[in-house]
Amino acid sequence: MTSAASQPERGRGAVVSVVPLVPVWRVDRRFDYVLPPKLQEVVKVGSLVRVPFGNRRIRAVVASLRHAPRDDLEEVVALVAGAPVAPGPLIELFEWLAQRYVVPLGRAFGRAVPPRVRMKVASPEALDIGSAEGRSRLADYSGGADLVRALQNEPSTWSVRTLGGEDHGALIVEMIDAALRDGGQALVAVPEVRWGSATLEGLSARWPQTARVDSAQADNERAHAWLRIGAGAPLGAGGRSVVLAPAERLRLIVIDDEHHPSYKEDRSPRYDARRVALERARIQGASCVFVSPTPSVEAGAAAHSGVYRAVIPDRADERSSRPIVETVAPPTDRVFSHALHERMRDTLAGGERVALLVPARGYARALWCATCRRSVRCPACESGLFYDRIEETVRCSHCGFGAPAPDTCPHCGAREFRYVGAGTERLSEQLRKSFPGARVGRMDPDVIGDIDQHPGDVDIYVTTWIGTKPELRPSVRLVGVLDADSLLRRPDFRAAENTYQALAAMAAWAGPAGEGGRLVIQTAEPGHYAVQAVVRADYGFWLQRELEERRELGYPPFAELIKATGYGPRRQGLVERAAGVARATGARVLGPVEVVSVVGEGELEEGLEILIKADEAEPVARALRGILASAPAGSRLRVDVDPR
Repeated sequence: MTSAASQPERGRGAVVSVVPLVPVWRVDRRFDYVLPPKLQEVVKVGSLVRVPFGNRRIRAVVASLRHAPRDDLEEVVALVAGAPVAPGPLIELFEWLAQRYVVPLGRAFGRAVPPRVRMKVASPEALDIGSAEGRSRLADYSGGADLVRALQNEPSTWSVRTLGGEDHGALIVEMIDAALRDGGQALVAVPEVRWGSATLEGLSARWPQTARVDSAQADNERAHAWLRIGAGAPLGAGGRSVVLAPAERLRLIVIDDEHHPSYKEDRSPRYDARRVALERARIQGASCVFVSPTPSVEAGAAAHSGVYRAVIPDRADERSSRPIVETVAPPTDRVFSHALHERMRDTLAGGERVALLVPARGYARALWCATCRRSVRCPACESGLFYDRIEETVRCSHCGFGAPAPDTCPHCGAREFRYVGAGTERLSEQLRKSFPGARVGRMDPDVIGDIDQHPGDVDIYVTTWIGTKPELRPSVRLVGVLDADSLLRRPDFRAAENTYQALAAMAAWAGPAGEGGRLVIQTAEPGHYAVQAVVRADYGFWLQRELEERRELGYPPFAELIKATGYGPRRQGLVERAAGVARATGARVLGPVEVVSVVGEGELEEGLEILIKADEAEPVARALRGILASAPAGSRLRVDVDPR
C-alpha cells in the first residue's frame, strides 16, 4: 500500500512499514515508504522517523523493514531519534496494546515516544552490580531462594508479599542484583511518583546511573531518560509508563506496591500497567515480579492457584511485626470514641506521636441541607462531595469533579447547610482544641508539601487514604481509623479489598506491638472479614473470603470487565450496538445506565453506559473496534478495559 501522498516521489532502497503517530481510526494501519541509502545504516525496527503524509511531514515508528526495493513509494525524510523508541519486541507489545485497549495504532504507538526527543543520547554507563550490602532479606522469606535462582536463568512471574518497611525496598534491590548479574536490563515501576517514592530514592542511591522516568520531569529530562533506556541503560525506574520504556535486553520488570490503583491509566489508551507488564514479560522472555505487602485479589489468586510463583514472609515474622489491634464502636455524637481519646491522651503524654485516618479531605465530608435533609451529590458519579472551607469549593474524591460551593440547596433551594463528618481540615481544627499543646499536621493531596516536614515538628498526623502509602509513613505509635465503615460501604466491588489494604497499611504505620504499636479501628462492623483479617494479621483469610464473594458475583479474577460509554445525540444506538456485539461473544452485559462524566475543567457530559463481563476481554475488544471506527459524527463510544 502506498503512503497517503498524492504525488509519490521515486526512490530506491529498502522498504519500511511505519505506524504514523496519528491517533485516528481512519489511519489505523501501517504505511510503506522507501528508505533512502543515507538512512539504511541507521534506521532500525523501532526507530522514530519523519515521513511525508499528504501535505504534511509527520512522525512515525518503523514497525518492519524488508529489502525489496520499490520505485512507487515516497522516501523517509529523516531519522528523528538515534536510539529506537520501540525496539523489535515492543512492536508486538504496542500492537497488542492497541487491540486490548481498543485504540488506533497511532494512539498506542504514541506511548512509545517521549516529548521533545533529540537525536543524540550518551552511551549509558555500565551498572555496577557488585554485591548487595548486608544479609539477604529474601532468604528470610518462603520461596525467596527460589526467586533468586529463577531471576538468574528462568523467566517466570512472581507475587512477593512483603512485611513492608525497610524489607520492602531491600527485597527489590536484591531482585535487581540477581537478575542483572550477567547483563540485561530491568524496569521498576512505582505508583504515584509525584508524592515521592522510597523505592526510587533507594534505587538511585544504590545505582546513581538509574534512568528515572517521571511525569513531573521537564520534557527534555524525561526524553533523555527514555532514550537512555533505549540506548541500553541497565536500569529504568519511574511511574506506570516505565513499563513501556524501550528496553530491548529486558530481564526483569518489578511492579512495586502492585495493589495500588494508580497503575491504571485514566487517559487513552487506558491501559493497566500490571497487565502490560505481564504481556511484555511474555513477549521478551523476562521475569515479572509483583511486590506488595497486601497483593491485589488478582495477584493473590494467581499465586494461590500456582499461576504465579509466590514468595511470602514467615508467619511468625508476620505476626511479630504487627501492632495490637482494637475495634471499637463509632461514637454517635462526636469524632472520637472514649477509648480512642484515652489512647491518644496517653500516647501524647508519653512523648509519642499519633496518626489518624480520615475518610475525606477538606473541612467536611458532606454538605447536608438543613431543610430537606438531602446531601449535595456529585453530578458526575453520585458520590458525596467534600467541602473545602478555605477555597469555598465542593469536590469529589472519586471522579475529580469540582465546583464552587453552592449558595442554595440544589434540591429545594434553601440556603442553610450543615457540615457533616470531619474532613482533614476540620479535624485538624478540632484536634488543636482538644489537645491544645499538640502540633497537628495534615497529610493529604491538598497540602502535600507538609508531608516533607520534619517528624519532630508534628505530634498528630491527620491523613486520608493517600497517607497509607509506606513511603509517607511517619514514626508513630498509635494509629486511629475514625470511620472504617465509610470505606466498606462504598458502592464498588473492590470496597472490601480497599478497606483491608488501607487498614493493613495503617497497622504497618503503628509498628510492632513489642514496640508499643497500637491500631484502633472505629467500626460498626468489627466482624467483617476485611477488618478481622487485619485484627488477625492474616492475608490468607481475607483473600479466601474475598474470592468467595467475587466468584459468586462474577467479578475479577473470575471475569474481565469492560465499560462502554456512549456520548452525543446518537449514544443510545452506539451503546445498543456495543451490547449486541458483546453478547454475540458470549459476554454478559449489565445496563445501560445514564451517567454524567467530567470532561475538561469541570465540564459535564451526559452519557449512557454498559458494563460487560467476559471470560476474556480480547474477543469483546475486537468486536468493539468496528463500532468505534464507524461512530457517527458528533457521537462517540468510549471503551475502558480493566476499569478501576
